[in-house]
Amino acid sequence: MKNNIIQTSKFFLVLLITLFGTECSGVEKNKISQQKSFNTNTTKDLEFTNYEPKTRLQVLKEFDPTIIKGLAKIASPDNYGALSKNKSGYFHVRFQMSISQLADYAVASEDVDALDIAIKSIEYSFQYQQGDGNFRLAIPNNLKDQKPNPADIASGVSFFLSSVGLGLVDFQQSEWYNSSANSNYKSRIELLRPKLNQSASWLLSQKSVLKLGDKNAPNRLLFDALAFYSLGSWLGRNDLKFAAKEFAFLAIALLTKDGYFLEGGGWDSSYQGVANNVGMNLFSILSEDVSWKQNLWKSLARSTAWQRSRILPSGEISTKGNTRVYSGGESFMGETKAMDWKQTMNSFYLIGYYSKEPIYINLANLVLEYYK
Repeated sequence: MKNNIIQTSKFFLVLLITLFGTECSGVEKNKISQQKSFNTNTTKDLEFTNYEPKTRLQVLKEFDPTIIKGLAKIASPDNYGALSKNKSGYFHVRFQMSISQLADYAVASEDVDALDIAIKSIEYSFQYQQGDGNFRLAIPNNLKDQKPNPADIASGVSFFLSSVGLGLVDFQQSEWYNSSANSNYKSRIELLRPKLNQSASWLLSQKSVLKLGDKNAPNRLLFDALAFYSLGSWLGRNDLKFAAKEFAFLAIALLTKDGYFLEGGGWDSSYQGVANNVGMNLFSILSEDVSWKQNLWKSLARSTAWQRSRILPSGEISTKGNTRVYSGGESFMGETKAMDWKQTMNSFYLIGYYSKEPIYINLANLVLEYYK
């Protein structure tokens, strides 16, 4: 099974990575435990757990402020607004996908300096927008032999726009952001509205490319859904929201009855955490009148319940049986991929605050304590 790894885009798989993206570098902790997992029979118990209706902003304010601040600090851009690999020279907007962490912190803390930083990172990104709404790709000289295909480009832009769109919904929901005291900051975002609309239209024109390129990657399908819905919400465009529903259901179709998203013909606890987190971010911005919100919730309740079975008593996320991330598994730039634990942690916090199931908050804290 481990040899049956999903053949995702070679270009971005080898070259593109962010601190909070779907690919993580570094050597996984080598203290693989033989302990039993935290709970091995949870999926059916919580598959249909109810949730408490609340906005994304209300949920963000339930987080321990130090956690949201810490995630924003790790993402921190340079003075120009460049994030991740763009700090050493612009490469692609795919590396700007930590913008939502900056926006989360700005609105949750109501910090004008943090707001300025988040907006500056968005402004930086749109300096590289092209005439058709796509974005410039500047491959470093040492990587000039790498040739991305259309699916590579579309997925990279989708990752970026999912983060920008989520940040814009943060702003949209915040009375503080929309107050007259912050009108100058809001004006800077409004100046970008035509550019955001153009990029959203470009991404929509790539719908068939994304469906083909991301069809076996549930986390990418959810990134696509998040990009379309968040921008559709902020721009007031139903065509984008309709596209979001299509991609969300494509991802849900890859969820097994046992509760794991198919990755390489089986499960992968690292990528499961990514899919859960992106899915919960999407859920957090759906209004109560969205017809498919319950479908998404039931799927995420099942998938996060399955992820519970991967948590060891120590807080370590087990890699036993993984198809992609495990000791000796997939590598990035010569290093074995590490567990993308922040995604699991955040998804547990989110579903915990919505469901009021304390076990999820406790598990999120346990995971944080182990990996921090």
